[in-house]
Amino acid sequence: MDDYFIQSLEKLFFKKIMLYHDLLDCFNRERKSLINIDLDNLWSISKEKEEICLKIKSIQQEIISTINPGIDQKPFNLNQILDMIPGDKRALFQKEYLALMKLKNEIKALRKENMIVIDDSLQFLDEMISIITGEETSKIMYNEKCHLRKSGANILLSREA
Repeated sequence: MDDYFIQSLEKLFFKKIMLYHDLLDCFNRERKSLINIDLDNLWSISKEKEEICLKIKSIQQEIISTINPGIDQKPFNLNQILDMIPGDKRALFQKEYLALMKLKNEIKALRKENMIVIDDSLQFLDEMISIITGEETSKIMYNEKCHLRKSGANILLSREA
């Protein structure tokens, strides 16, 4: 690989890192919107996340094309990409690789936390609807440790996976 390809890869890795930063920001804003129950903002954040993910996939294909121009639809595996970079140039990408992995882990953790907030909110609304409709008498009570004991109400609402 010549220096032009290495510089191209470096730029692509940098773009990918920036997109993951944007995605992380989306998940942080999503958390605030979930807490504030700002549905309009949640919809716009969802669209923004989709656009960012499409850009990330596009950059992944560009990286693959830069490494091996003959392959278009090969599944993206960052470890294999790093293995294809010559050893003397690989150190340049180690830092970027670690930054990407850290960002991915932060996003994964925030995504899980946001899903828990959504599930808890839907469970609360489900309980309220059950009480209002008289489906089941609610057994919602706080125990001596101030923890919520859940009734066994029918699930009327659920999040999409």
